[in-house]
Amino acid sequence: MIPVSNSKLEMILYVSDMENEVQFYRDTLGLSILYPTNLEDYSSEMWVEFACGDAILALHGGAERVPDDLHEVVFWVEDVAQAREEIVASGIPMNPVRDLEDGALIAEGRDPDGHRFAIRSH
Repeated sequence: MIPVSNSKLEMILYVSDMENEVQFYRDTLGLSILYPTNLEDYSSEMWVEFACGDAILALHGGAERVPDDLHEVVFWVEDVAQAREEIVASGIPMNPVRDLEDGALIAEGRDPDGHRFAIRSH
């Protein structure tokens, strides 16, 4: 058995517009960039990594097609309604907040490149 529970998780999203994606994940969702840091313009980058709790969210440039609907990145937040309001105010449309089967709240949307994402309560 491979001990993956002790490994760090890295998720990769293939994107076509790196600058808009970096602005969304850094400026709207507040993720910290791990690599490369301190650039003013990320549009020519092919690889950008964000700290995402115990995981890494990586953006890989060069995508040539719209992402499919088979995957969704879910971020846990303290206040779903407030987080949704801030994301919508930044220009990203989101579905209304709804209840999940386990009683948690969730709101779903799409990042600028079309990847599905959600914010949910703990």
